[in-house]
Amino acid sequence: MRRISRWPIFTAVVLILALGTLASLAIATVRTSFPESSGRLMVSGLKGQVEVLRDSYGVPHIYADNPEDLFEAQGYVHAQDRFFEMDFRRHLAAGRLSELFGLTQLETDAYIRTLGWRRVAEQELAFLAPSTRRYLDAYAAGVNAYLAGRSARDLSLEYSLLGLQGLRYSPAPWTAVDSVAWLKVMAWDLSSNLTQEADRAIITGKVGAGRAAQLYPGYPLEGDFAPIVRRGDVVGKAFDPTAKRSSARPLVAGLSNDQLRQARNVLESAAKINKMVPHVLGSGSAESGIGSNSWVVAGSHTESGKAILSNDPHLATSIPSAFAQVGLHCRTVSEVCRFDVSGFSMAAMPGVVIGKNNKIAWGLTTSYVDAQDLYLEDVRGDTVRQGDRYVPLRVITEEIHVRGEDQPRTIRIRSSRHGPLLSDVDQRLQQVSPSRADPNPAHYAVALSWTALQPGRSMDALLAIDRAQNFAEFREAAALLSAPSQNLIYADTDGNIGYQLSGTAPDRRTGNGTKPSPGWDTEYDWRGTIPFGKLPYVYNPPSGYLVAANQQVIGAQYPYPLGSSFSYGWRSQEIIDRLRDAPPLTVDSAEAIFYDDTIRFAADLVPILLKIKVPDPWVVEGQRTLVGWDYSATKDSAAAAYFNVICHNIFKFTFRDELPEEDLWPTGGDRWYAVLTILINEVENPWWDDVRTPDKIETRDEILLAAMTNARKEITSLMSRDTDQWQWGKLHRVQLQNPTLGKSGIKPIERLFNRGGYQVGGGPAVVNAMGFDDRKGYAVTSGPAMRMLIDLGDLDASRWVNQSGVSGHAFHRHYDDQTELWAGQQLWPFVSSRGAVEARSSSRQELLPSG
Repeated sequence: MRRISRWPIFTAVVLILALGTLASLAIATVRTSFPESSGRLMVSGLKGQVEVLRDSYGVPHIYADNPEDLFEAQGYVHAQDRFFEMDFRRHLAAGRLSELFGLTQLETDAYIRTLGWRRVAEQELAFLAPSTRRYLDAYAAGVNAYLAGRSARDLSLEYSLLGLQGLRYSPAPWTAVDSVAWLKVMAWDLSSNLTQEADRAIITGKVGAGRAAQLYPGYPLEGDFAPIVRRGDVVGKAFDPTAKRSSARPLVAGLSNDQLRQARNVLESAAKINKMVPHVLGSGSAESGIGSNSWVVAGSHTESGKAILSNDPHLATSIPSAFAQVGLHCRTVSEVCRFDVSGFSMAAMPGVVIGKNNKIAWGLTTSYVDAQDLYLEDVRGDTVRQGDRYVPLRVITEEIHVRGEDQPRTIRIRSSRHGPLLSDVDQRLQQVSPSRADPNPAHYAVALSWTALQPGRSMDALLAIDRAQNFAEFREAAALLSAPSQNLIYADTDGNIGYQLSGTAPDRRTGNGTKPSPGWDTEYDWRGTIPFGKLPYVYNPPSGYLVAANQQVIGAQYPYPLGSSFSYGWRSQEIIDRLRDAPPLTVDSAEAIFYDDTIRFAADLVPILLKIKVPDPWVVEGQRTLVGWDYSATKDSAAAAYFNVICHNIFKFTFRDELPEEDLWPTGGDRWYAVLTILINEVENPWWDDVRTPDKIETRDEILLAAMTNARKEITSLMSRDTDQWQWGKLHRVQLQNPTLGKSGIKPIERLFNRGGYQVGGGPAVVNAMGFDDRKGYAVTSGPAMRMLIDLGDLDASRWVNQSGVSGHAFHRHYDDQTELWAGQQLWPFVSSRGAVEARSSSRQELLPSG
């Protein structure tokens, strides 16, 4: 007994020593990797002197005399601030995470190798403009100049900690392909709807097409939910924004229910493996909370008489934020050096993704254009059925190096004419070993056809947008943006506003992309892609405003099916109503729109909840919190807390009996709110019945009463019996997680990198879009990665904030110095003119040509 009793003491001592070692390591190592932000530095490859001015939040504004020096300096600064993030991103894009993190990432790597992001990026280089290639090479030169002479531990704390786990590593030089490959990850995260397509097929196999369709309501919902583009149609070979005629065409379905049931196992396999891939920006679906708000108003709606533009992309919450603020300025703007742009960049590639230049401003939101289709392939060995014959699959092999293993793993990657066979992955993984092994033949396989797997010119597009000076040039640049498909909003200093749908979208011969198609039937092959000239756009609409918040792009008059995963419009319509009914906007009143907490969906459900006869007085106390509620989800709202917990229980009691697999449970949010909006008006819909009680048929009111009762119990256990103590923010907290070691499962390590505990309001399908996964609780999992408000009447009066800070170095003063502003609903000045930048600068660094 004495020996056993000593173990807790011994464990505590070891833990204290371990924590002390970690603390000492952090102090010694982190500060070593902090970059210099002042003085003079010699940088090889530069042609002339470059200045880097940083403000009190560490945001760099870079000044150079030619674009090559400008982008080389950007690469240098990105590497200073966030090299580990950049290195992680290129390993992810290449399917090489196992090299850094070991065997736990083998499945992820195998899936990404199957998709072939880096292979496509290598092909894409040949399609890019010569100037873009120069800028990519200059950016890479800047990254490599910072790496020169520095060990991994000198670059970031993460490398030192991974070294304790056995990593022996020296970062390879950065290349242009590393930058281009990151665009493929962005495209995947922001346009991936294949999980929904697979899930819908699986649900159809379980409950039939009719009942499955009730879980995927059509557009628009009943009521006033306006699409982005309210008028216009394709006339001849181009989209005409003034056209009024209708040219909708019928759509034909794909696989039969019997075929879907037969293929259920392989579809479940493909969906399961797909969900293993890390979504750095978030899983690309409106129901997951990943989306964005953007709007722009003309001077007719503002006090100044000039346009105002707003954007806040909703991505997975993380630290560092997905974005890095930067200013890129040619000292003299001319044909030789055309850049004078500031905004939000991504550490891994040159340029600014969202922001403003000296003439225009722009924002992006995910369009949810369906650019992916799943095909069920009839496979025999390494052949695949095409019509009445079997043709060879394309087969390649690749090696995956795993940290701690001497020999690489070999995998085979098979592709049909439609694309890679995703369903191969789990079969392959069962046999992946240091010696080569072939997968077992299967009758069915699932292939992915995706526009982003064809080489495009998206990098050209981003850099062309940075230097565009008017709407015509903006549209010319947007025509080059192949993936991810985005809604682009626009404003300029001359008072014009506009919208353009971008991205390569399939022109389907048959079907609409909502469920897998028979790969052997050539009638389901794509006809091609929709020409850019036929994509919807708007310029100076009569309304004087445009709102793009992931809702349906255009109505049924448009002749091409664009998608089926749009937001149902609660966010967009709330913004539209505010813009339409507001007095002339100021920057202050425009900023307030970011923080709108209204749960519009609650107006459909709460009146019914209040009519439910509740026999238990204790539950009635909870019900009373909903009386007189204005549907605002502020962080101190008791009603918002109870309402969200009720919704969770409605989802649980209504759907989990027939969808027992957790992957198919309601995640909450946009689509599931739409489902409930329809079901609550169908009192005896079979979904209300609990099939686990065969002797009873439940109806709506019984389920709602059970949900309210269980919600009362749940919220009491989570907070208090006293309804006066209920607050939405106590359940709804933001914990920013580092996407790598912040999710290691080792609490002391996670504490080094993660930040949070902030109580916030908002929720899914709310303008203040602090989303959560209903299956896992109420903690925030997605939200505005940044907020940006541009005043086109005075560009220096613009405002912005990032979710975290500019730095990716844990414990650096700029690691999380914007997070409290972000969580506390505050912006800070976003200046861009040389005089205003200098006035706010707190440090100056000169980069000089070496030698």
